[in-house]
Amino acid sequence: MKEIIEGEFNTRLYPSDWRWSAAIVGVSKYLKGCDLGYNQTDDYLEFNIEEITDEKYLIFTEGYFRDSMHHKKVEDLLETTWSEEDQRIEKVNEKLSKNTSTNTIMLKTFKGIEYNGQNNMDIKEIIDRNRLKLINDTFKGGRSLYYNFCNENSLLKEDRNSCRIRGYSLDMSKKGKSVSYMRDTSTFVYSDDKLFDFIPFAFSKTREAFFINNNFTLEQLIKTNSWDSHDRTEAGKNMRSNLFYRVKEGVNFIDYDVEIIYKEREKDYFETIYVREKARKVFDKINDKQLKALRKPCKIKNDFIKIEKIVTDNILNEVKLDDLIDMLLKEGNKSYLISHLIKINELIYRGVTDKQKTAYASAVQIRKALKNNPNKVRAYEQRLIRAITLKDYDGVCEILLYLSIYTQVSIEVAIDLFENFEDNKNLAYTFINTLGEKKKFKGEQK
Repeated sequence: MKEIIEGEFNTRLYPSDWRWSAAIVGVSKYLKGCDLGYNQTDDYLEFNIEEITDEKYLIFTEGYFRDSMHHKKVEDLLETTWSEEDQRIEKVNEKLSKNTSTNTIMLKTFKGIEYNGQNNMDIKEIIDRNRLKLINDTFKGGRSLYYNFCNENSLLKEDRNSCRIRGYSLDMSKKGKSVSYMRDTSTFVYSDDKLFDFIPFAFSKTREAFFINNNFTLEQLIKTNSWDSHDRTEAGKNMRSNLFYRVKEGVNFIDYDVEIIYKEREKDYFETIYVREKARKVFDKINDKQLKALRKPCKIKNDFIKIEKIVTDNILNEVKLDDLIDMLLKEGNKSYLISHLIKINELIYRGVTDKQKTAYASAVQIRKALKNNPNKVRAYEQRLIRAITLKDYDGVCEILLYLSIYTQVSIEVAIDLFENFEDNKNLAYTFINTLGEKKKFKGEQK
């Protein structure tokens, strides 16, 4: 919510809903980036509205989304030292001419102009002369930029006749009457503000963009959504990884359920998910090694499944990973990934227990006892996989009993499974996954 006030600063913003929270984060980044004065408390942000000008906004945009600005890439190419001038000419002209790596505004601006290795100053002069228009058109039309979050026709426009945010925006000339009470457009209620143009700066720079509405205090809100430092990391290239890292960092100072606003480029609306306390604790326990294992898509027959997305969604919704583990067990040769999924699944079940180590140790002992008969190990493994994926839990217990008698090795976790298989299912998963043929991450035999 925006309030006009008197004093050193004339505008005050409150994080009254996620839109204003995101606007506050974006405005805060702008004020810091432009080295402008402001006052920030736990509850509101104060600044002078006249210090937000269209020109400053666009220049800030150019720096913040530098990697998406084609003219900046041309400037970088012209300023970089190249051993082969022909390569530089080719790269620059790729940006100026019609091909897959340029955009419409660059074509219009540099129509009929080619870089020949001698006209650096001419190219730079054209960019300087058209800089604001290049930024404006690139930003509002970029599918990962303003276009993803707001109606592109609203950029830097004063309050419109409907909210400019995607999913809230309406073509009032066509649909105004149909959404208004008694078809009277004067009754249509909406909330729009030019400051909503700062919303894109609050989201992560990823294909699936996140904004964590952790607005208990403005300091936490801004810190939680300071995506810049992480967008340069490997994890930052992936939205799901970013969510893992962001929530993991927030666990230290968030002790309540958190709202996350989520936007996919292919969808014309925002979605909301909630990270509850149990999910936050699970995220916190997941280490970098496990995260790296999840990040790689897994090939099942002819399809690739996004393990990280499935795991994230299951954690957020407190859904066990049993179905995913069952599928991978039947697929075979996924023991490395399965071992990490079991640990995460155990966190979803109840947290880390030492019984996992016991199940692992029992399976290792069985393998040692049958080291001269690998076919027998494989046969028992297949019987266990078949039984557990068919939900034949009594069958799993019977097979464990036979296996223990046959090898004369005590399987301690079998007692837990006999008492309550559902609650201790991860012990069975750990035992089966360890019993099977082991391969290292790169596919090498252990």
